[in-house]
Amino acid sequence: MCKMEGFSQFLGITIMVGNLPFPIVDLGLSIIIKCAILIPTTCEKDTSSYKMDILRGGAPMKFEFRSNLFAEEAVLPFTVYTIGMEQQSAISRTEGFSAHQLLVTASGKGRVHLFGQNKWDIVGENTVLYIPAGFPNEYVPVIDGDWLVGYVSFHGSAVARASWGLGDSPAVFPVRSVDRLIELLGRIWEHSGAKYDTWAASELFFSLLIELRRQMPDKRSLSSAHGPAPGGSRESTVLQAAKFMQDYLHRDISIARLAEQVGYSQKQLTRLFLRTFGTTPLQYLRHVRLKAAELLLESGGTMSIAQIARHVGMEPTYFTRAFRQAHGVGPGEYRRIKDRETQEAALSGNVPTFK
Repeated sequence: MCKMEGFSQFLGITIMVGNLPFPIVDLGLSIIIKCAILIPTTCEKDTSSYKMDILRGGAPMKFEFRSNLFAEEAVLPFTVYTIGMEQQSAISRTEGFSAHQLLVTASGKGRVHLFGQNKWDIVGENTVLYIPAGFPNEYVPVIDGDWLVGYVSFHGSAVARASWGLGDSPAVFPVRSVDRLIELLGRIWEHSGAKYDTWAASELFFSLLIELRRQMPDKRSLSSAHGPAPGGSRESTVLQAAKFMQDYLHRDISIARLAEQVGYSQKQLTRLFLRTFGTTPLQYLRHVRLKAAELLLESGGTMSIAQIARHVGMEPTYFTRAFRQAHGVGPGEYRRIKDRETQEAALSGNVPTFK
């Protein structure tokens, strides 16, 4: 038996059964036909490699340029602007492009020049080129008509891009295989142009980013193959770590485990915190916990000192000592002072200012 399944519409495959053409156009279609009828010498062919066989054959398949002109208006972290796959011609953009770009080399080689540099970089098979919006650049095929490129341009905020390691500097990402990336580009293409579906295209674009991250040798960040990760990526990491501390201050947070989760050593994470906040991660966590406790004491609530201590992730005895060291008075006395200030303000008609 020979099994062929899951081909995308953009490939437009047609097989012959007897003398009748039989188009395969449905993405979810599975067809099982005896090998003697379809392909006498072939059995069990992997879908993704079959696609790339077609893409890299004598007449590589392409899918035409499509654009989604109103993609930027969608309230999503990422929206697709243009999508396509073609034999790449020479392009020069002295003022950059209006959207961010990912270019996936399916076959052949290209040369890329970033304005401001006096060299050209070579991008070949199994590489993905990222060019941020507004970055002047030019790229050309090494041999005319020999550089097959799948591309997608997209809109996305700086925060959204930084969370995926896509900063404000171009980068070249080596990957193990572009098969899955090309397949996802084809599926995004199906939901673009006249049939544009914002949600489906953006969902598939996220899948593309996930696949790109999965294939990266260093899964901590999508960094350039020609240098260290851009500063934006490091800033994003330390901000994410700080946000985690604020969200889960009531839990037992291990700085060593937190460093491992964000992909750095404890020493590296400490350096990042010192550079960003001027304090170590442990000191930052203590500050966050004491600040939260301070607000609870000022709120006039009914929680006891011990309950507040546990709520911010500290032992009551240690909490009292740390709070006294930070404020000059214990938490109980601090609460009484703030209660008194609130009462006096109410009588005078003034609103108290908490510091």
